[in-house]
Amino acid sequence: MKDILRIVKFDHLTSSPIAIKPFIVILILCSLLGMIYAPLIFGYILFGAMVFVIPLQLVADKSGFNKLYGILPVNRKNITRARFIYIFLIHFFAEVYAVIFASVSTALKLYKVLPNQEGEMMQMIEESFADKLMTYGVIVGMFLFICLLFSYMEMMGQIFGRENEMKIILITMAVVSVLLIGFVMLAERDIIPAIALPKFPETTSGRITLAVVANICMFIVCLLFGEITAGRLAKREL
Repeated sequence: MKDILRIVKFDHLTSSPIAIKPFIVILILCSLLGMIYAPLIFGYILFGAMVFVIPLQLVADKSGFNKLYGILPVNRKNITRARFIYIFLIHFFAEVYAVIFASVSTALKLYKVLPNQEGEMMQMIEESFADKLMTYGVIVGMFLFICLLFSYMEMMGQIFGRENEMKIILITMAVVSVLLIGFVMLAERDIIPAIALPKFPETTSGRITLAVVANICMFIVCLLFGEITAGRLAKREL
């Protein structure tokens, strides 16, 4: 585990020189707008977290870090596992920040200092501050989607090559689209039973529990993708 944490730290140090400035800009912008106009804007910090992931392979290729990874006194599988844990942690911390400051924003209600409180726009802003459970749900949903997307693309990119990422995206979209269309058509003809989406808990404690479970499931998915990738790369090196 110590080796994995060291590689996670190394990945963070690798991306930080490129990522830190744009991330701070995104963080400040989202924080200001989220405090005054809509707590949901804090969720866009999750998109900002991408800048700590995207440069990793570019820097590794440009600086020869791939060779460095090969000579480090660390199990090659742990290097691969660490990348997926790093992806999860970067987005998880962004999610926690977004949820905490969205809560602060809904409590302070700084939009009340704005002029023209009776205007139509102000009514929309007031509504965005009122439904805090929806805000938290959307932020958690954004975390799940973005983290799943990046961990999946990391797995496919390492297994099939970064140069094939566009093909991977197109093939994945095609497969998902065909499966969805096929499922809908079969369900309409009663060949397979329709699946009803579960209802979200109405209480705050219920939604907190759901969010915790969703985060744990996402962490397990990242670990699973890491194990699949590490196993495939290990076979390739034999």
